[in-house]
Amino acid sequence: MHAPAAFRVDDAAELAAFIEARHFGTLVVAGPNGPQAAHVPMLLNRDAAGNAVSLECHVAKSNPVAAIAASGARALAIFNGADAYVTPSLYLSKREHGRVVPTWNYIAVEVTGDVATFSDGAQLQAQIARMTDVMEQLTAAPWSVSDAPADYVAKLVGAITGLRLTIDSIEGVRKLSQNRPEGDRAGVLNGFTHSSDPSARQLATEMSKEV
Repeated sequence: MHAPAAFRVDDAAELAAFIEARHFGTLVVAGPNGPQAAHVPMLLNRDAAGNAVSLECHVAKSNPVAAIAASGARALAIFNGADAYVTPSLYLSKREHGRVVPTWNYIAVEVTGDVATFSDGAQLQAQIARMTDVMEQLTAAPWSVSDAPADYVAKLVGAITGLRLTIDSIEGVRKLSQNRPEGDRAGVLNGFTHSSDPSARQLATEMSKEV
């Protein structure tokens, strides 16, 4: 990940929390014929000390990612937060000297490591149950895997492959105009706050947290 010092996030707890808040990401594996990607929800696993140690997900057995991972592969998991276009019209500098260009503000986290597969039915069912329980916390009437017929669940589990990425590194970027003069940052914050774009408004909230 290209992470200039002004935007880089080094706090491991913050990066892990971001992943747990997002869940959905892109898992890219390096195959012999080029990279393959799967767009999947992922679970973060922690050790006894609370450190992030691995990511888990599953894909259809027919997914090329499963075949590549079965042979052992390097992987990159990407989690994207809000993003928004920054027009130079928001900059005070535009009115002062005009030497400005557009850019894009965004938040993202990347995880790298070795990925492996697992196919044990009990492990897969446990992963699905945990993932479901995590996501169903957001619903008014939580659904549980046990609500579905056991034979139906078993049939579906038989059609998937579990993936586990052992984490080597986690890197993050919060590009929120920190490299701009104060007047420019204030202009972006004001513009994003009053934008019709929900993503821009979300970034405005994040910008307000920056010291």
